[in-house]
Amino acid sequence: MKSDTDASLSRVAEKVRRLSETCPFGFWFVTDLHVPSNARRSGEMLARLVGETALRTVVSGGDIPEAFGSDSDLEDSFAKYRETWVEPVERAGGAFFAIHGNHDMTIRTAPDAQTGATWPAEKTRAAISDTAGMRAHAVADPSSCAFYVDFPEARVRLVALDTHDSVDPTRPFWGVASSVSEPQRRWLSGTALGTLPAGWRVIAASHAPLAGVAAEEEEQALYAGVREAFAPLAAAGRVPLAISGHHHGERQSRTGGVWHVTEPCDAAYLDYIHSSLPWVPDLPVKVAGTWTGQTFDAVQFDFQRGLAHFTRVGGGADRTLRLSPVRLRAGETVRIELETLSGPVVWGCHDADRADKRPNPERKYDYFYDYHFDVAGIAPDGTLRAHRAGEATVVARAADGTREYVPVDVLPR
Repeated sequence: MKSDTDASLSRVAEKVRRLSETCPFGFWFVTDLHVPSNARRSGEMLARLVGETALRTVVSGGDIPEAFGSDSDLEDSFAKYRETWVEPVERAGGAFFAIHGNHDMTIRTAPDAQTGATWPAEKTRAAISDTAGMRAHAVADPSSCAFYVDFPEARVRLVALDTHDSVDPTRPFWGVASSVSEPQRRWLSGTALGTLPAGWRVIAASHAPLAGVAAEEEEQALYAGVREAFAPLAAAGRVPLAISGHHHGERQSRTGGVWHVTEPCDAAYLDYIHSSLPWVPDLPVKVAGTWTGQTFDAVQFDFQRGLAHFTRVGGGADRTLRLSPVRLRAGETVRIELETLSGPVVWGCHDADRADKRPNPERKYDYFYDYHFDVAGIAPDGTLRAHRAGEATVVARAADGTREYVPVDVLPR
């Protein structure tokens, strides 16, 4: 690796070690690998970081192959994924856990073709669960690729959902559809959440986002049953985060008592820039062989202070989410005090549950996202004014791009 990458990895490792002193739980989250469009260096970086820090858990958010190609391309992508992600992490002493994505494992021959390939559900499940960490620690749902993993020392259960458990291998292409079937929902309620020890927290992980501005309108409706299963724990503050990928951009909002965060893609796509605007304006074009050629995060929880820290590897900047909301009534104002940033910041605010997707006329599969500002607004000095009842997200961005996100609950007058 080049010296600038070495130095950057050392800075990440040092920060993760420092945060580990107050964060009893954390993991590395990398998603939307799309191996043929990937610099394929993030697995090597993860292996080094696993070896140099106490963060030994790696969670992959899904989407191993590209959208277009042949069945042999599916096989090749999966082989490279094992060789360059799973095996380096395991050799370094890490535990690797894999989530099912909508491209796992299905492909279309070409953008205008009516042919392709889809693996049977059983083959995909066997393949993505074939890691030492999954075999040793995951409690699997027999009906899908969902599973949970316990971390007793931190009193945390990581629940990984399969948001695409409808698989039709007879379809000519793209035979994996968005779905959380009734058997998986029963497993979620009865096993994954129903056996949760008293006082434990749950971190939800999935390929597609479940709610908030991270999700699109059809996902909000499709995964309503999943959110209902989490609702009692969320109301008690025991579900601090639901993390996902799928949309390639960086978006986050706290709604229904849960932070919903979608992570940028690790693959070298331009849509990770467009999908993250306007709140993340500092994402560079990915260049293979450089520090910005990949994108993933360390996610660490300081439950005592009520903070979730995201430390970036690759393009972008670090950010922190406040876990508890600022509460005020419609018509009231409050000055937001920050926990992690100092000096001048740029303030922003948006509704927590609404973002409209707008096509990018220059790129068929790219989109821009328009946010709403009806619940609250914020002045340049950090004074928040509540407009109407609802949930909002305050964004504070420092000159170096680091950000702090503050959830807001506006009550009726």
